[in-house]
Amino acid sequence: MVTRPWQPPRNPRPGGGNYYFLIVKNPEINAYAMPGGVIVIHSGLILNTRSESELAAVVAHEIAHVSQRHIARMLAERKGNPLMTGLGVLAEAAAASKSPEAAQAIITSTIATQLHRQLSFSRQMETEADRTGLRILAGAGLDPQAMPLFMEKLDRRTSDLHGDITQYLRTHPPSIDRLSDTRAQANQMGKRGVREDSDYAYAREKLRALTAPNSPAITDGNAQLTQYAQAVSQLRRGNPNAALQTLGTQSRQLPLALTIAAALNATRRYAETEALLTPLADAYPGQEDILSVLAEALLANQKASQAWQLLSRTQLTEQTSLEFLEIRQRVAEQAGQAAEAYRSAAERSIRMGEYKHARAILEQAARLPSNPATTSARLQAMAREIEQMETKEKQLDKF
Repeated sequence: MVTRPWQPPRNPRPGGGNYYFLIVKNPEINAYAMPGGVIVIHSGLILNTRSESELAAVVAHEIAHVSQRHIARMLAERKGNPLMTGLGVLAEAAAASKSPEAAQAIITSTIATQLHRQLSFSRQMETEADRTGLRILAGAGLDPQAMPLFMEKLDRRTSDLHGDITQYLRTHPPSIDRLSDTRAQANQMGKRGVREDSDYAYAREKLRALTAPNSPAITDGNAQLTQYAQAVSQLRRGNPNAALQTLGTQSRQLPLALTIAAALNATRRYAETEALLTPLADAYPGQEDILSVLAEALLANQKASQAWQLLSRTQLTEQTSLEFLEIRQRVAEQAGQAAEAYRSAAERSIRMGEYKHARAILEQAARLPSNPATTSARLQAMAREIEQMETKEKQLDKF
């Protein structure tokens, strides 16, 4: 399962291509880099951070493994190992694919996880990744001190409240020298202004409600964050009225407004959702969470055409969620956009690795008599790309 409480952008990486960031539901405190610029982040890691800088410190370290070509070097050194050969095929499939969705499906496959566990970075590589990661962290306006602080936390194992820490320690061996070097490097950078996103803590607590509802919230005495965590938990337990009692029915802060709107929808107060979220949809164009909840309310109020106008302006990307595609499909069906409804269903199947089903949907959609020629051609091209993905998947099955 891939969740998306935090969405770092794709960024250019050395040698061409982009970085892709995936958040995976997994209680292990871990993150790792894969070929093709893919950084996999476990939910257990996010739940054990107290700040955006702590998470960014780990992510920056993994970015450095890619930028310093550590994985590429290991692949070159172990060409005779069949698992490493499989990792090479995996990298080629992810990097060569014209479809970011295909890359995501390939990277999150079982074989990808198995191959990742064969990698273990040397101390020299870890030190290099620490130093490069610190520069990345500071360059992003975040706190370099977060890296040694989080390393020390892992070393003491005091943060292991909700997840298994062993896998991260196996692939990223800590040492006193490494911690001392990282702290010294961070100190040399001096004090600087830190630009953390205030919404990070809200995203973390939403992720907690989705993936580890029995673990205690980390609110650090923030009353509003405490109320938010309580309301999200109440909503997840099927008690929207309690969530509305906790938060009220109005808020200008996006995480709170979204939770209120979801509770309003659950209590069939759709007009209030529309009034609350329409200004936010204008202020945050393309924000999937806003659009999904607002479209749900519009659909319930028999405004399918208006809902489709809202959703159709948002381009589908590799970060488009299954939830957004599901509401997009329903809105397209009710708005008379048959080809787009089929496309939404196919995109969902691609993200779940159901390539054969996705290809069948697209081929059926391409034959719709109401399609313009350009629409049919685009759907056929997508079907051909999926066929190539199926071929790559068969190659991976050999390992």
